[in-house]
Amino acid sequence: MEKELNSKCESCGYTLSFDPISQALKCPQCGSVKSIVSKDLPDKKEYNPQSKVEKNEQLSVRFECENCGAKTSASDRVNGVCPYCGSTNVKQLDNSIEFKPDAILPFKISKDEAIEKYRSWLKSKKFVPSKLKSSARLNKIEGIYFPCWDYDFNVNSKIDGVGINIHTRTVTSTINGQQVTRTETYTTRHPFSGTRFDVFTDYLNEASPYLTGSEMRDLGRWTLEGLKVYSPEYLLGFMSSGFDTQLHDSFDMVTRQAKSEITDRAKMQFRYDNYEYINVKSTFNSIMWRYIYLPLWISSYAFNKKTYRFLVNGSTGKVSGKVPRSGWKIFGLVMGILAGVGILAGGIMYLKSKYNF
Repeated sequence: MEKELNSKCESCGYTLSFDPISQALKCPQCGSVKSIVSKDLPDKKEYNPQSKVEKNEQLSVRFECENCGAKTSASDRVNGVCPYCGSTNVKQLDNSIEFKPDAILPFKISKDEAIEKYRSWLKSKKFVPSKLKSSARLNKIEGIYFPCWDYDFNVNSKIDGVGINIHTRTVTSTINGQQVTRTETYTTRHPFSGTRFDVFTDYLNEASPYLTGSEMRDLGRWTLEGLKVYSPEYLLGFMSSGFDTQLHDSFDMVTRQAKSEITDRAKMQFRYDNYEYINVKSTFNSIMWRYIYLPLWISSYAFNKKTYRFLVNGSTGKVSGKVPRSGWKIFGLVMGILAGVGILAGGIMYLKSKYNF
């Protein structure tokens, strides 16, 4: 079993927390700083049907939200609030053995910075109720590490199909003794075949059921250059979520997603206007993987008795979330567009009647 984590300040005995600004442990009581000894990040592991995640021998406190069912852990302390739904109906579970991440991307965005990012994001939103930006009540914001599978692989693909090109031509015919010219469209079919070689690096697949794929994409690209060898010291002052999607199930999803991306790339490669069908047969090679933790600030705000969740990328500061929309503002925009179209159409009709064209 790993030795017990010493999370106490040597100067005053207060509990240390990881500080995103200094990238070290910091005492919130006296300000003392303790550096984290970094190790060389090992290479990813070769993926095969027998691959499995290493168990973590270090015990940590586990919590379960009785409102949404989210299970989280905290290396040192917890404030009794679920970071996913904001409920205070959180119960402590027995200590349990978790699975150990291979690497962790430490927080770079502090809590204060995350709140400022949220405020700027909210101010930038269009068609929201006028009172939203001044009256939205921010619930407690929590820093949490969420689990993710990180893959490298390359793909050889054989492609065949039938492409469709759309053409136009000018046709002149005689109607009632007068020549009439019109433009018509027609299509041509083009059987094709070929190959592709695609390389995927740091292909991420979220392993938590509480973060959707669309939220993951909205949070922007995760730059993994700052990855560190996992140490529980990075979790001090934060929470973490265990994975729900198993490694092999995750890779099955990744292969489907990658095949869809390869199909889209193949369509751009052959450049037809449309496709009658396209077949892509792919072989995945040199598959490597690791289990990592990524940083996320998660909170919500209340407006008009409704709660809206938002997320802040703990590495880049990118914000993702939903906002209420003002039906009156959207209606005003639509009416403005229609009025503009009406004025334009009226102007054209006036010019036609005046100048007879």
